[in-house]
Amino acid sequence: MKLLIQVAVFYFIYKIGVVLQSTLEVPVPGSIIGMVLLLVLLLTGLMKERYLQGGANLLLFYLPLFFVPATVGVMNHFGFLSKTEGLIMLLALLTGTIMVLVSSGLVAQKTAASVDNKAEATGVMDDE
Repeated sequence: MKLLIQVAVFYFIYKIGVVLQSTLEVPVPGSIIGMVLLLVLLLTGLMKERYLQGGANLLLFYLPLFFVPATVGVMNHFGFLSKTEGLIMLLALLTGTIMVLVSSGLVAQKTAASVDNKAEATGVMDDE
């Protein structure tokens, strides 16, 4: 029952984002507005991470299943993808994906180094 309530909270925040998007006619998807709202709730402490952790883990576990229909749908357009325009699009997607992976990796390394430096400066170590 607890997991159902946690997932329902995520859905409720998503629906709030959709309503805000349609009411304010903002050119941003309602799901993004909902994620920003969730981030604000978590950062301000109005919503605690531990209250949503089980539902989030459940959704993350099944997340790959949401990509299967999109992947199968791409196969319906194989003729377009094999033409010059499709190859250019695939190259752009591949380039963008590599750029995101590299930049995310660099940010993660810098963040980890910063946390390590702060831990050494304060004398707090995780190994202890």
